[in-house]
Amino acid sequence: MKLAFIGMGNMAYAILKGGCDRGFFDPAQVAAYDINTARLRAVAEETGITPLTGPAEAAEWADMVLLAVKPNVIEAVVAEMGEALAGKAVLSIAAGWTTEKLRSILPEESRVLFVIPNTPCMVGEGMALAEDRSSFTEEELGYAASLFSAIGQFKLVPPSVMNGASTLTGCGPAYLYLIIEALADGAVYQGVPRKLAYELAAQTVIGAGKMVLESGLHPGELKDNVCSPGGTTIRGVRAMEDRGVRAAMMAAIDASSHNA
Repeated sequence: MKLAFIGMGNMAYAILKGGCDRGFFDPAQVAAYDINTARLRAVAEETGITPLTGPAEAAEWADMVLLAVKPNVIEAVVAEMGEALAGKAVLSIAAGWTTEKLRSILPEESRVLFVIPNTPCMVGEGMALAEDRSSFTEEELGYAASLFSAIGQFKLVPPSVMNGASTLTGCGPAYLYLIIEALADGAVYQGVPRKLAYELAAQTVIGAGKMVLESGLHPGELKDNVCSPGGTTIRGVRAMEDRGVRAAMMAAIDASSHNA
Protein backbone atom coordinates (compact mmCIF):
# COMPACT_ATOMS: atom_id res chain seq x y z
CA MET A 1 0.00 0.00 0.00
CA LYS A 2 1.36 3.42 -0.99
CA LEU A 3 1.30 5.87 1.92
CA ALA A 4 1.76 9.63 1.62
CA PHE A 5 2.46 11.86 4.61
CA ILE A 6 0.99 15.34 4.38
CA GLY A 7 3.21 17.25 6.78
CA MET A 8 6.51 16.09 8.24
CA GLY A 9 6.60 17.63 11.69
CA ASN A 10 7.71 15.93 14.90
CA MET A 11 4.85 13.43 15.11
CA ALA A 12 4.92 12.43 11.45
CA TYR A 13 8.69 12.02 11.61
CA ALA A 14 8.38 9.87 14.75
CA ILE A 15 5.98 7.53 12.90
CA LEU A 16 8.14 7.44 9.79
CA LYS A 17 11.41 6.96 11.66
CA GLY A 18 9.95 4.31 13.95
CA GLY A 19 8.46 2.42 11.02
CA CYS A 20 11.67 2.59 9.00
CA ASP A 21 13.88 1.51 11.89
CA ARG A 22 11.67 -1.52 12.54
CA GLY A 23 11.44 -2.58 8.91
CA PHE A 24 7.73 -1.85 8.52
CA PHE A 25 8.06 0.63 5.67
CA ASP A 26 9.33 -0.04 2.18
CA PRO A 27 10.65 3.45 1.34
CA ALA A 28 9.61 2.97 -2.29
CA GLN A 29 5.99 2.81 -1.08
CA VAL A 30 6.18 5.97 1.05
CA ALA A 31 6.12 9.62 -0.02
CA ALA A 32 5.67 12.92 1.77
CA TYR A 33 4.91 16.58 1.30
CA ASP A 34 5.78 19.40 3.67
CA ILE A 35 5.73 23.15 3.18
CA ASN A 36 9.26 23.23 4.63
CA THR A 37 11.11 21.93 1.59
CA ALA A 38 14.50 21.84 3.31
CA ARG A 39 13.08 19.70 6.13
CA LEU A 40 11.35 17.41 3.61
CA ARG A 41 14.52 17.00 1.56
CA ALA A 42 16.56 16.11 4.66
CA VAL A 43 14.01 13.50 5.78
CA ALA A 44 13.81 12.02 2.28
CA GLU A 45 17.61 11.72 2.12
CA GLU A 46 17.69 10.07 5.54
CA THR A 47 14.89 7.55 4.95
CA GLY A 48 14.78 7.02 1.19
CA ILE A 49 11.13 8.09 0.80
CA THR A 50 9.92 10.20 -2.13
CA PRO A 51 9.52 13.97 -1.60
CA LEU A 52 6.50 15.46 -3.35
CA THR A 53 5.75 19.03 -4.39
CA GLY A 54 2.20 19.49 -3.10
CA PRO A 55 -0.77 17.94 -1.27
CA ALA A 56 -2.70 17.20 -4.47
CA GLU A 57 0.25 15.33 -5.97
CA ALA A 58 0.53 13.32 -2.75
CA ALA A 59 -3.16 12.41 -2.78
CA GLU A 60 -3.03 11.34 -6.42
CA TRP A 61 0.08 9.19 -5.80
CA ALA A 62 -1.09 7.42 -2.63
CA ASP A 63 -3.55 4.72 -1.68
CA MET A 64 -3.62 6.13 1.86
CA VAL A 65 -3.00 9.72 2.92
CA LEU A 66 -1.73 10.43 6.43
CA LEU A 67 -2.82 13.93 7.42
CA ALA A 68 -0.19 15.25 9.81
CA VAL A 69 -0.56 19.02 9.52
CA LYS A 70 -1.64 21.42 12.25
CA PRO A 71 -5.37 21.23 13.03
CA ASN A 72 -5.93 24.87 12.04
CA VAL A 73 -4.85 24.23 8.42
CA ILE A 74 -6.65 20.91 7.85
CA GLU A 75 -9.52 22.50 5.93
CA ALA A 76 -7.20 24.44 3.61
CA VAL A 77 -5.02 21.39 2.92
CA VAL A 78 -8.02 19.13 2.27
CA ALA A 79 -9.48 21.75 -0.06
CA GLU A 80 -6.19 21.87 -1.98
CA MET A 81 -6.28 18.09 -2.44
CA GLY A 82 -9.93 18.23 -3.49
CA GLU A 83 -11.24 15.35 -5.58
CA ALA A 84 -7.83 13.69 -5.57
CA LEU A 85 -8.97 12.28 -2.21
CA ALA A 86 -12.02 10.61 -3.70
CA GLY A 87 -11.84 6.88 -3.10
CA LYS A 88 -8.74 7.25 -0.93
CA ALA A 89 -8.14 6.22 2.67
CA VAL A 90 -7.47 9.25 4.88
CA LEU A 91 -5.69 8.59 8.17
CA SER A 92 -5.64 11.78 10.24
CA ILE A 93 -3.56 12.45 13.35
CA ALA A 94 -4.75 16.06 13.71
CA ALA A 95 -6.09 16.65 17.22
CA GLY A 96 -9.75 17.53 17.35
CA TRP A 97 -10.51 16.35 13.82
CA THR A 98 -12.74 13.43 14.67
CA THR A 99 -14.00 10.92 12.14
CA GLU A 100 -17.35 12.70 11.93
CA LYS A 101 -15.75 16.13 11.54
CA LEU A 102 -13.37 14.93 8.83
CA ARG A 103 -16.14 13.29 6.83
CA SER A 104 -17.88 16.66 6.61
CA ILE A 105 -15.04 18.18 4.54
CA LEU A 106 -13.86 15.16 2.53
CA PRO A 107 -15.24 13.80 -0.76
CA GLU A 108 -18.07 11.36 -0.11
CA GLU A 109 -16.04 8.43 -1.48
CA SER A 110 -13.16 8.98 0.96
CA ARG A 111 -12.68 6.64 3.90
CA VAL A 112 -11.57 7.97 7.29
CA LEU A 113 -9.66 6.85 10.36
CA PHE A 114 -8.88 9.29 13.21
CA VAL A 115 -5.78 8.30 15.19
CA ILE A 116 -3.88 10.02 17.99
CA PRO A 117 -0.35 8.57 18.35
CA ASN A 118 2.47 9.85 20.55
CA THR A 119 6.14 10.63 19.97
CA PRO A 120 7.56 7.46 21.65
CA CYS A 121 6.54 5.81 18.35
CA MET A 122 10.03 6.84 17.25
CA VAL A 123 11.61 4.31 19.62
CA GLY A 124 9.01 1.57 19.21
CA GLU A 125 7.15 2.34 22.45
CA GLY A 126 4.29 4.46 21.15
CA MET A 127 0.64 4.40 22.11
CA ALA A 128 -1.80 5.08 19.28
CA LEU A 129 -5.54 5.41 19.86
CA ALA A 130 -8.09 5.28 17.06
CA GLU A 131 -11.82 5.88 17.03
CA ASP A 132 -13.69 2.63 16.54
CA ARG A 133 -16.03 4.23 13.98
CA SER A 134 -13.74 3.99 10.99
CA SER A 135 -14.93 3.69 7.40
CA PHE A 136 -11.63 2.06 6.36
CA THR A 137 -11.80 -1.23 4.56
CA GLU A 138 -10.61 -4.29 6.47
CA GLU A 139 -7.32 -4.18 4.55
CA GLU A 140 -6.79 -0.47 5.29
CA LEU A 141 -7.59 -0.85 8.98
CA GLY A 142 -5.25 -3.83 9.13
CA TYR A 143 -2.47 -1.75 7.56
CA ALA A 144 -2.96 1.07 10.08
CA ALA A 145 -3.09 -1.37 13.00
CA SER A 146 0.05 -3.13 11.77
CA LEU A 147 1.89 0.18 11.38
CA PHE A 148 1.16 1.43 14.88
CA SER A 149 1.64 -2.02 16.40
CA ALA A 150 5.11 -2.14 14.82
CA ILE A 151 6.07 1.09 16.62
CA GLY A 152 4.22 0.52 19.90
CA GLN A 153 0.64 -0.36 20.73
CA PHE A 154 -2.63 0.33 18.91
CA LYS A 155 -6.09 0.43 20.45
CA LEU A 156 -9.56 1.19 19.13
CA VAL A 157 -11.66 3.21 21.58
CA PRO A 158 -15.20 4.66 21.51
CA PRO A 159 -15.39 8.29 20.37
CA SER A 160 -16.89 9.18 23.77
CA VAL A 161 -13.56 8.51 25.53
CA MET A 162 -11.18 9.59 22.74
CA ASN A 163 -10.61 13.09 24.11
CA GLY A 164 -9.64 12.04 27.63
CA ALA A 165 -7.70 8.96 26.55
CA SER A 166 -5.73 10.70 23.82
CA THR A 167 -4.95 13.62 26.13
CA LEU A 168 -3.34 11.14 28.52
CA THR A 169 -1.33 9.34 25.84
CA GLY A 170 -0.59 12.29 23.58
CA CYS A 171 0.36 14.86 26.23
CA GLY A 172 1.50 12.41 28.91
CA PRO A 173 5.05 11.97 27.56
CA ALA A 174 5.71 15.69 28.12
CA TYR A 175 4.54 15.38 31.73
CA LEU A 176 6.72 12.32 32.26
CA TYR A 177 9.75 14.11 30.80
CA LEU A 178 9.13 16.81 33.38
CA ILE A 179 8.99 14.16 36.12
CA ILE A 180 12.16 12.49 34.82
CA GLU A 181 13.94 15.84 34.86
CA ALA A 182 12.70 16.57 38.39
CA LEU A 183 13.73 13.14 39.70
CA ALA A 184 17.14 13.60 38.15
CA ASP A 185 17.44 17.08 39.69
CA GLY A 186 16.79 15.49 43.08
CA ALA A 187 19.58 13.00 42.50
CA VAL A 188 21.94 15.73 41.29
CA TYR A 189 21.18 17.63 44.50
CA GLN A 190 22.42 14.53 46.32
CA GLY A 191 25.65 14.55 44.31
CA VAL A 192 24.85 12.21 41.41
CA PRO A 193 26.36 13.31 38.05
CA ARG A 194 23.75 14.79 35.70
CA LYS A 195 24.08 12.26 32.85
CA LEU A 196 23.88 9.32 35.23
CA ALA A 197 20.90 10.88 37.01
CA TYR A 198 18.95 11.13 33.74
CA GLU A 199 19.75 7.52 32.85
CA LEU A 200 18.66 6.28 36.28
CA ALA A 201 15.44 8.33 36.26
CA ALA A 202 14.48 7.28 32.73
CA GLN A 203 15.08 3.58 33.37
CA THR A 204 13.14 3.81 36.63
CA VAL A 205 10.13 5.21 34.76
CA ILE A 206 10.41 2.48 32.10
CA GLY A 207 10.61 -0.22 34.77
CA ALA A 208 7.67 1.14 36.74
CA GLY A 209 5.54 1.30 33.61
CA LYS A 210 6.36 -2.30 32.70
CA MET A 211 5.49 -3.40 36.22
CA VAL A 212 2.01 -1.89 35.82
CA LEU A 213 1.50 -3.46 32.38
CA GLU A 214 2.92 -6.91 33.09
CA SER A 215 2.16 -7.60 36.76
CA GLY A 216 -1.58 -6.97 36.54
CA LEU A 217 -1.42 -5.28 39.95
CA HIS A 218 -3.05 -1.96 40.79
CA PRO A 219 -0.56 0.96 40.76
CA GLY A 220 -1.47 1.65 44.38
CA GLU A 221 -0.55 -1.90 45.36
CA LEU A 222 2.76 -1.64 43.53
CA LYS A 223 3.43 1.61 45.36
CA ASP A 224 2.55 -0.02 48.69
CA ASN A 225 4.98 -2.85 47.95
CA VAL A 226 7.86 -0.35 47.87
CA CYS A 227 6.79 1.54 51.00
CA SER A 228 8.06 -0.09 54.22
CA PRO A 229 6.48 1.18 57.47
CA GLY A 230 8.40 4.24 58.59
CA GLY A 231 10.79 3.79 55.67
CA THR A 232 12.42 6.14 53.20
CA THR A 233 9.95 5.67 50.34
CA ILE A 234 6.81 6.42 52.34
CA ARG A 235 8.47 9.58 53.58
CA GLY A 236 9.00 10.60 49.96
CA VAL A 237 5.39 9.72 49.13
CA ARG A 238 4.25 11.93 52.01
CA ALA A 239 6.38 14.79 50.66
CA MET A 240 4.81 14.36 47.20
CA GLU A 241 1.29 14.30 48.61
CA ASP A 242 2.00 17.39 50.73
CA ARG A 243 3.02 19.23 47.56
CA GLY A 244 0.03 18.10 45.52
CA VAL A 245 1.81 15.98 42.91
CA ARG A 246 -1.21 13.73 42.39
CA ALA A 247 -3.58 16.69 42.02
CA ALA A 248 -1.15 18.43 39.68
CA MET A 249 -1.08 15.43 37.33
CA MET A 250 -4.88 15.24 37.27
CA ALA A 251 -5.09 18.99 36.66
CA ALA A 252 -2.62 18.70 33.76
CA ILE A 253 -4.79 16.14 31.98
CA ASP A 254 -7.90 18.24 32.64
CA ALA A 255 -6.27 21.43 31.36
CA SER A 256 -4.97 19.74 28.22
CA SER A 257 -8.25 18.00 27.42
CA HIS A 258 -10.09 21.29 26.98
CA ASN A 259 -8.04 22.05 23.87
CA ALA A 260 -7.88 18.52 22.49
